[in-house]
Amino acid sequence: MSARSAAPLSALVRARVRAREDDVVAFTRELVRVPSETHPPGGDEGPVQRLIAAKMEALGLAVDMFEPWSVQDVERHAGWWPGLDYADRPNVVGTWAGRERGRTLILNGHVDVVPAGPRECWSVDPYGGELRDGAIWGRGAVDMKGGVAAMIMAVEILLDCGWEPAGSVILESVVNEELGGYNGTLACCAKGYAGDAAIVLEPTGLHIAPASKGGQVYEAVVRGQPAHSAFWWQGTSALDKALVLKDALGAWERLRAQECADVPFFGRDGDYPLPAYADTIWSLRAGDPEVMAHPETAELLFWVDLLPGEAREAVLNRFEQFVYAHTAADPWLAAHPVELSQATMRPFVGNAIDPGHPIVGALSAAVEQVGLAPRLAGFPGACDAMIFNVHSSTPAVIFGPGDLALAHAPDERLQVEELLNAVEALALAIAGFCDAQRAAGEAQAA
Repeated sequence: MSARSAAPLSALVRARVRAREDDVVAFTRELVRVPSETHPPGGDEGPVQRLIAAKMEALGLAVDMFEPWSVQDVERHAGWWPGLDYADRPNVVGTWAGRERGRTLILNGHVDVVPAGPRECWSVDPYGGELRDGAIWGRGAVDMKGGVAAMIMAVEILLDCGWEPAGSVILESVVNEELGGYNGTLACCAKGYAGDAAIVLEPTGLHIAPASKGGQVYEAVVRGQPAHSAFWWQGTSALDKALVLKDALGAWERLRAQECADVPFFGRDGDYPLPAYADTIWSLRAGDPEVMAHPETAELLFWVDLLPGEAREAVLNRFEQFVYAHTAADPWLAAHPVELSQATMRPFVGNAIDPGHPIVGALSAAVEQVGLAPRLAGFPGACDAMIFNVHSSTPAVIFGPGDLALAHAPDERLQVEELLNAVEALALAIAGFCDAQRAAGEAQAA
């Protein structure tokens, strides 16, 4: 830090964040106003990424823009997911080079958002970036343009304070996270961007998440036997038999609740009613409105959770055998088994880092300096942290502003106060982590 002020960095950061509140809010609203919806195999991230690149360049960062598929040999990488189009979907990486051999920290956020959906479901323009009731409203405000804005503004605040990093700071604004893409972050790793730790800016409500879930989407088909509605008793309703499958999913959840009660962050001491969900049916199709007869088939989509440390295929194989055994107690389904299939998707695995890792300590100290109580929690879904923790040597923790329950929904919104606290905490975490010299073990591992 420069000699122009003898005040503690925490006091300088807080003062600058509050003095720059309008700038933080304005930048976040600007990002929300630029639609960047994902629609596989493509997406619309190009315009917002060019805005972010210009911002990073204005801060003096060394900026690298590249489409994920342009990275040499990336499509041969074990973590690459095929079949996606990256035309005008560039990643943007900004590097603030360290002056000494301190730790290098990556801050990572995605700019793609899920579609806004029917406009009549929103009380505001989903791409208006409206400021109302102390919150920024719009698609992506929570997931996760608020986090992207916070990491960039945290660097700007540190520059305002005259602080210079000992280790390097790398900001990654990536494409293609939503709907299980993840190739944006994978391409950054494949291109050689690495650090002693990474913070993935998913919305955690400023809780610190060293662990996140994996899982698998299942497609199920249940068969019935149609009969005219006047002779209902002569047929078998596929919908009725789908309820037997639903009961099996609930039984699996209850079994998992017993088995996983002691899993860190997700068991009995976690924030969730159950550690591992399966009874999560979000789509059901059965019957024909033009035919008054039993539904001949019922088609269901649902998700099965995987926890950190679990062997993916072993758990899923066991789940399938459990469902077949449970539903076979029904005579009809014993003769006409449920047809289960795994949806084609990137394999999501549960993953975690050691809660004692220095990045967790740096974030905890920073949150405490902001005036909040640091709290460790599990992240209830999958995100780009998996790419770091499974496909790279950079351990990643999840931390960011916003309520995940508001993501992917109409009237998505981010509280301004939480956004400001995130900027302050990230600035202090960057300083705390990057100014520390690597311990001997860390240096050897790097």
